[in-house]
Parts: sequence; structure tokens; C-alpha cells
Amino acid sequence: MELVQKLPHDLRRAIYSVAKRPHFELMQLKRQTMSEEYSFKPFDESKTIFVHIPKAAGVSICKSLYGSLAGGHTPISRYQYVFSKKDFCSYFKFTFVRNPWDRLFSAYTFLRKGGFNDKDKKWAADNLSPFANFEEFVMEWLNAENVREYLHFIPQTDMLFLPGTSVMSIDFVGFFENIEDDFHYIATKMNKAVELPYFNKTEREESYLYQYNDAMIEVVGDVYRADIETLGYVFDNSTLANQVAMRSQGPLTLMQH
Repeated sequence: MELVQKLPHDLRRAIYSVAKRPHFELMQLKRQTMSEEYSFKPFDESKTIFVHIPKAAGVSICKSLYGSLAGGHTPISRYQYVFSKKDFCSYFKFTFVRNPWDRLFSAYTFLRKGGFNDKDKKWAADNLSPFANFEEFVMEWLNAENVREYLHFIPQTDMLFLPGTSVMSIDFVGFFENIEDDFHYIATKMNKAVELPYFNKTEREESYLYQYNDAMIEVVGDVYRADIETLGYVFDNSTLANQVAMRSQGPLTLMQH
């Protein structure tokens, strides 16, 4: 995989178009057709690419800016196969990230309540039902391997960095915790006079802050260490001002294990 990633962008894309022809043709079809579900056409029309991280307000962002679910939960690495180097480099690429402790609790609650579709319901029934509560889930299930088994728990940095590289290929990182200002910035840049509605929002009575004890905080910190250190998060979001300020200091670099 690392050797392939070292090849020029368009050469890798050409190889993929042959080796994975059905997938490549489907992606190109999505560039040509508009749908209320998944479509890459709005990205070509707006010359933007949105990397939708699960449980970071992405559904609301997509429907507001693109009128559909756009590219869904496609990682940045896959977009290099969708678009040529010229398009990929010239399009404005952005994402929204979220505090890993908060995002984990949101994903857990979302799936416990049935998720988005039948696939979510089945996964929750098979994997969450053995645990009586969130604490048991964190202490007994959460590890680096398990979080990559289902999309809602995948580390955010897995979706934002190209394999074998250490610099994020994203032009703007918005923060869920600063979503009003950051969404306004994106909408203005795209010349869209839209407000941010809240689709797919998980209703819950308490803040994530009250769901954790010290041991749970440490487990999540270990599993999502790359997200925490790369994106600048701490458990209580007390460093948010620093996170926002860092965006003007150059691209974020992936921490090394």
C-alpha cells in the first residue's frame, strides 16, 4: 500500500480504474448524476470536497450545502481515485471534527437507539447488546482494532490523512464545538446563504462529561490518541480556543506512534 501511495496521483488513479473498474465506474457515475442520497456531482459543481466524519454534524452540513448526502463517509484517500490530480488539488477540501470522548458517546447512543438504517440496527444488536451500559462498552469493547470494525467509531485521522503520509490533505478543519462560526465561514466561501439545520441529531439527556470516570477517560485517550494529539483535543474542550487558533499556523501533521 505504501509503495502505491508513492506513485503519482494520476498514475495511481489510472491503476485503480483498471484494477477496480466497477467501483471506479460507479464513482464516475456519481459525478454525473444528482440524487437526494449520495452524489459527487455537487462537489464538481461547487469545486469543493467535504470529508464527512460520522457523528460530527455531517448530515446537516451536506443537506444544507449540497442538497443531498453528497459523498457520504468517504475518506480523503478515496477522493484521490474519484478526482484527477488537477481537480483534487484545486477543489477546496474541508471537514468537521469532534471531541473524541463526546463523539464516542454520541455514536454509542445513536446506535443504541437504532442508528440510521437496518444495517446500524443489526450491528447494534450484535455488538452493543452484550453490554449493560456505556461504561461496560468502553472498558470491555473499546480497542484500536474494534473501533475500525464499524464506521461510526473509526478514528477521525484515518479519514483525513493519506496512507503513508503525515500531512493532512485538508484545506479547512472545522470544529463541531465551534460549528456556528465555522459553518458560516464555509457557507460564505461557497457563496451560499444557508442556515445549518440539525438532521440526524442524537437526543440525549446528559452531556458526555457526566458519562465518564477516570478509567474510561484514559481508555478513550489511548485508543483515539492520534485524533486527540493531532486535532488538539482534551477531555473537557478547555483548549478549544487554541485549536481554532492553530488553523492559521499551517497544515496539521499526523502524530507518529
